Amino acid sequence: MLFTLEALPAEEGDCLLLHWGTREEPKIALIDGGPGRVFENDLEPRLDELAANLEAEQVPLEIVMVSHMDSDHIVGVKKLLGKLRKQIEQHAPAADRTITARRVWLNVFNDVLGDETDDYYKTLTHTVEANVNGRPNPKLRDKIAETLAAKEGPLAEFHAQNIAAVLAGHGEGRSVRDDHRFLFDANECETLNSPFESAGGGATLITLEKTPKAIDIEGLKIRIAGPSDAEIEALQKEFDKYIKEKGLTAEAVLAAYSDPSVKNLSSIVCLVEYGKGAAKKRILLTGDARGDLLLNGLKKQKLLKDGKLVVDILKVPHHGSDNNVEPAFFDQIVADTYVLSGDGVHGNPERDTIQWIVDSRGKSAKFDLVLTYEVAHIDANRKKDYETKQKKKKPANRVPWDHDTMSLEAFFAEKKAAKFKFRVLTGARKIDLGDEAVDY
Repeated sequence: MLFTLEALPAEEGDCLLLHWGTREEPKIALIDGGPGRVFENDLEPRLDELAANLEAEQVPLEIVMVSHMDSDHIVGVKKLLGKLRKQIEQHAPAADRTITARRVWLNVFNDVLGDETDDYYKTLTHTVEANVNGRPNPKLRDKIAETLAAKEGPLAEFHAQNIAAVLAGHGEGRSVRDDHRFLFDANECETLNSPFESAGGGATLITLEKTPKAIDIEGLKIRIAGPSDAEIEALQKEFDKYIKEKGLTAEAVLAAYSDPSVKNLSSIVCLVEYGKGAAKKRILLTGDARGDLLLNGLKKQKLLKDGKLVVDILKVPHHGSDNNVEPAFFDQIVADTYVLSGDGVHGNPERDTIQWIVDSRGKSAKFDLVLTYEVAHIDANRKKDYETKQKKKKPANRVPWDHDTMSLEAFFAEKKAAKFKFRVLTGARKIDLGDEAVDY
């Protein structure tokens, strides 16, 4: 049995490959594609390597899933689908089109819900999309932070970064939607969000309520635990309310996303299972979901037993940000392996989050922490991010970076000296759960 999660370096974002089936007939899914040049530097070379090593004329991606429309999740997927579209437009022979996408999963609110926001998004394209390598405009981010400062205080910059990323992702979302439509019309892939479908047989949002039962994709069992219909509706209503009010600046409109009741609610959360009986393994994929809403979704799907869910792998929400979860989250979600993507930009993964994981398990527990970059690299970016934020404060309020109390390196050294049993694994990583390994 083959069941492997492969975590690729994705800078401050996510880029995961899921493998299942058998070594002779492997199935592969892509979960998010990272920001910037992650596609060119890591994802595309890895997909080319898969095709070569499997000696297959074409390698189909059974699922290409965008967990949500933050630019640090969607840009690589946009580039992948754009490449597939270009190959078809240029009549490239099938042998040259080594990768195909059978199913594309993406919650495009404005498109699937049939509202009128898309015209508005188009007017904002040059304002809200990234201006360099698919990243949000830093000037826009700073303006939003300034707008939120009085209301959000220390969290203003955190929210501003999320808002800018989400809204930049809306432009990318349109491109993914349009490229999917082209591929669908060319009979290259199934309906958007297939096999999820509306009562009339068309595309629909992927939500907890619309998918109360597990679905099967080539033997892979998938349970959707978020977002909920109510969360999607709250997000859409909040945005619609702002765009219908005339006279607002683009920055004020985008700041609507700072409302804690709607921020980051769009993430598709799913529990994937493979195998039978004692060999069955489980992975919880969380995107950037808020911990409390994630737990509510798991509860509604009756996936918590005595208030807990035990999985083989937990993709820690939002790259290990300490703003998305609380310590109790890790008391309820217990894993053998915790994957924390992120290169330290924006401070993620945060030391507090890792502390909460370790505290929840205790000194004698054996588990793995998987970081997609080397600890020194992450700490260098975390220090830079911290010092940048300190410079925005008045000199009297600035606190210098302290390696011993703030770095991940010092934290791990301290725990190692105290003989904690967990392991820290870094860099691109294949986490094999079955009795067969991904050696291709």
